[in-house]
Amino acid sequence: MRVVGVVGPKNSGKTTLICDVLKVLKERGLKVAVVKHSGHPVEVEREGTDTYRFQGYADVTVLSDVRGRTTFFYGVMDLEEILSKLDVDLVIVEGFKEKLRKLNIPKIVTVKDGEGRELVDSHTIRVVENMEYNTEDVVKEILDKSVVPTYNLNCGHCGYNCREFVERLIRGELSWRDCALSREVELVVDGRRIPLNPFVSKVVKNTLVGMVSSFKGVENPGSIVIRIKRK
Repeated sequence: MRVVGVVGPKNSGKTTLICDVLKVLKERGLKVAVVKHSGHPVEVEREGTDTYRFQGYADVTVLSDVRGRTTFFYGVMDLEEILSKLDVDLVIVEGFKEKLRKLNIPKIVTVKDGEGRELVDSHTIRVVENMEYNTEDVVKEILDKSVVPTYNLNCGHCGYNCREFVERLIRGELSWRDCALSREVELVVDGRRIPLNPFVSKVVKNTLVGMVSSFKGVENPGSIVIRIKRK
């Protein structure tokens, strides 16, 4: 999963830009999630309803309605926690300006009549002024420069800290695939991603694929998930 942000002042075209990008990504068969920061409270359930009452006790409440739509209700979560719940190809984050900067997530900045230029920094992959853009060009930059969220692990396997990595990525000096977390093997310990260097990643992958492929009923597995819970 990779992440990119879109930030800008109100009515600068953020949502329109994201919708245009989503249409192209959907046509290409990518699975995409959007995380939006709202500047006002969002009321999705009414006080006194069953759903409202469940949330006082359950960690997660799932509501399925007669239209076939499903809604998940969680408690208060920061951006890191939200991203950890998602399993998609790409996440587009609208807003969360300070979090994007803190987590070193590349972003597109939308500017309207000059307003919003103060948001442009070394993590900006493109500035869209007054809604003038070519959607295909924007999609290409997103696919080239969105990153696997590292949460500032600063593991050093790429030769840089996470901030330097993103800055070099945006300048075209590195690829997102140079990040240790982009390897085919994903190790998660107690909810935290652990970076693996290329050699260890290759050993783990080859060992698990070889072992699982020998099981009855398993041929050429596309993905393998193993969870170990210690009591």
